[in-house]
Amino acid sequence: MPVYRKEKQEWTKDGRSYYFRCYYKDLYGNRKQKESKLYKTKLEAKDAEIEFLSKIKTTDEINSNILFIDVYREWLLFKQSQVKSTTFYSVVKRCEYHILPYFKKYRLHSIKMNTINQWKDKIFSLNITTGHKNTLIRTLKEILIYARDNYEYDIKIVSKIQFYKVENVVDKTNAEINFWTFEEFSKFISAVDNKFYYLIFNFLYYTGLRLGEMIALTWDDINFDRKQIRINKTFTNKVLDCSYKITTPKTSNSVRYVDLDDALLSLMKKYYEEEKRIYNFNKEMFIFGNITHVSPTTIKRYLYKYIELADVKKITPHGFRHSHVSLLINLGCDSRDVAERIGDTIQMVEKTYYHMFPTKKKETVKLLNSLKIRGK
Repeated sequence: MPVYRKEKQEWTKDGRSYYFRCYYKDLYGNRKQKESKLYKTKLEAKDAEIEFLSKIKTTDEINSNILFIDVYREWLLFKQSQVKSTTFYSVVKRCEYHILPYFKKYRLHSIKMNTINQWKDKIFSLNITTGHKNTLIRTLKEILIYARDNYEYDIKIVSKIQFYKVENVVDKTNAEINFWTFEEFSKFISAVDNKFYYLIFNFLYYTGLRLGEMIALTWDDINFDRKQIRINKTFTNKVLDCSYKITTPKTSNSVRYVDLDDALLSLMKKYYEEEKRIYNFNKEMFIFGNITHVSPTTIKRYLYKYIELADVKKITPHGFRHSHVSLLINLGCDSRDVAERIGDTIQMVEKTYYHMFPTKKKETVKLLNSLKIRGK
């Protein structure tokens, strides 16, 4: 291709006046024009043109042949720097189970809309919630947006990926089933003959802490004078590079102080006096587990053991949190106080729990009926 020279009035101060103009095809076969910056000599401009065309050819070859799995690995490194380790763990597992098995065999640019729709059909058939399905679609879309920005993946395909419509219905598969009434808890706890797990199950029921929040507690988090527990960290074993991690709580609302009732406080004081006798005891030790934390799987094992002994409805460890909220609501506690105590929002408390108690609605009518006759 020829090299051109600008008119003198367009030269730079140091005499740069030569440039190249050439045509090339982009990844989609579209013909485009490139006009370079100015160079001092004709030879410099020509060499720059040769280098540009060489890079275009190399880039096209790399882009057109790159595998989806390679783009995914690049994106994963980027994603790791953007999210918490617990979130990253979930992202990796999500991809390993539902995205990579289908897409890892493809070259990036061979993935068209029909390929994605076939994958969506598989996702649609899974026995998971619509919200979970949309999370999988959102994750794939994130990967392809990265591919769009770095490997010129077709923007039209990315823009056409649609989510499933979420029906506005109440999910009755979690909180509504996974909780105990006070009577059920009383029956359960009376069957627990292990002092350590008697304390743990009482603690979970009467505080509403998440399991990870409880496991992460150390003795310097409890203030016996103020009758409070400080929540500023959580435990997770959903990490890729180690067995567990103590990390920041789930949300900013989760950082809080939780008041202890007198009966639970008495149990904690008695337990504290016993733990202080341990050799080299210090307040940085875990409350539930000493030097090492109590295992979540061990808690589950003992929970299910005593559920069977007590012959009560089966719940998960997280069910203690639901049970605590149901207890507070039945006692007539204000939703703002409940939300602050469990480290959640008022909206989430009301959305998740209040429909579980139809008798509370009847109390509203009773209160209205208790008023004196108004007018004739």
